[in-house]
Amino acid sequence: MFIFAGEIKHNTMCTYNISVNDSVIESIRPAFPDEKALEQWLQRQMDMILIEFAAKQKASVVGELPLSQRLRGIATAPNDFDYKEELENRYEA
Repeated sequence: MFIFAGEIKHNTMCTYNISVNDSVIESIRPAFPDEKALEQWLQRQMDMILIEFAAKQKASVVGELPLSQRLRGIATAPNDFDYKEELENRYEA
């Protein structure tokens, strides 16, 4: 069993107990010089997974649109607006 601490705003840490399959850990252990290096690698992996998950959750919030989509709604032309005609006649007065 390994203990992971996830970073939250203001550098506070919370701790969770996570069980990891021993045979999986034993299969990767030779890639690390010592237990500390393995623990640091596992911590970074968990941090990346959680950050990615949090970003996806934030993006999926109802009503939360990416900036490009929000900007499209600022100026909308009527459905029958002819952009080509507008460009052709723009400087005629």
